[in-house]
Amino acid sequence: MNPNTSKKRIVGVSVLVILILAATAVIVINPFAGLIEKQKAAETEVVEDATVSVAVQALEPRNLQNIIQGNGNVIDPSSIDVYPEVAGTLTSLLVKVGEEVEKDQVMGTVDPSRAGMVYKESIIKAPASGTVLALPFVQGAVVTGQAPIARLGMLEELEVVMSIAERHVGSVGIGTKARLSFKAFPGKMFTGTVTRLSPVLNPASRTLEIGITLDDNDGQVKSGMFPTVELLTEYLEDVLVVPRSSLLYTGAQSYVYVVDSSNVAHRRDVEIGMQVSDMVQIVSGLEIGDRLVIQGQSLLTDGAAVRIVQ
Repeated sequence: MNPNTSKKRIVGVSVLVILILAATAVIVINPFAGLIEKQKAAETEVVEDATVSVAVQALEPRNLQNIIQGNGNVIDPSSIDVYPEVAGTLTSLLVKVGEEVEKDQVMGTVDPSRAGMVYKESIIKAPASGTVLALPFVQGAVVTGQAPIARLGMLEELEVVMSIAERHVGSVGIGTKARLSFKAFPGKMFTGTVTRLSPVLNPASRTLEIGITLDDNDGQVKSGMFPTVELLTEYLEDVLVVPRSSLLYTGAQSYVYVVDSSNVAHRRDVEIGMQVSDMVQIVSGLEIGDRLVIQGQSLLTDGAAVRIVQ
């Protein structure tokens, strides 16, 4: 065999072996390299998944107004009931609701006659000048001296009456301010002042009747209207308040989460005070400037990393 040919064969075999080893290295090593990259990505994803997205609100002092809301009824406190002098049939009714009458004006007549006995008709006169507010009976009805056939109002100063629950009695007194709204005047708010408190509680409903003097110099409000009333009771200035939904509870203990400058959440036990609608006063446990978690707090634990979103 030619020596040169033998040398060429040996070189060719060597090159082939090297190529085979290189290919084997690529096949074996690359999968592990890919696996390592996947593990790194998974670890990064786990770290990102451990961060909780929350919304926060910086706390600042604000005023808090407590209110008692209810429905009222506009009445004329100086109204007068008109009674017939005798019992019998209401033979005529000469006035209408809303009509103004003068003192001693004839409002109707009553026939006291009975079977076998004929009497002269009795005249019903207005005891004072005023406006007819109500006519409980119609012509032809049987009336007695114990039931009024009409109600007259002076309409000099109207009053709004409403009832408040027993638990609110201690918060309302003479001079308490009120806001009133009427369906007849959308968007307009009237004001008033509590000027009368019933001396007794209604034993059936456990409520107290109060009277509110209405500020209505233009005379827009009419007797018989039904307003929505807001009584302005306790008023606090420059206090910390939080949304009711931000509070969490462990038994009787209420707590919230705040976020520090490193975006780490911390649990704060708090003492709550006055509650108005969906806002709650914080008596202790928080400070001005704290970043309160208002969304996502139920997913947090003390020391959890957070990502703040709007």
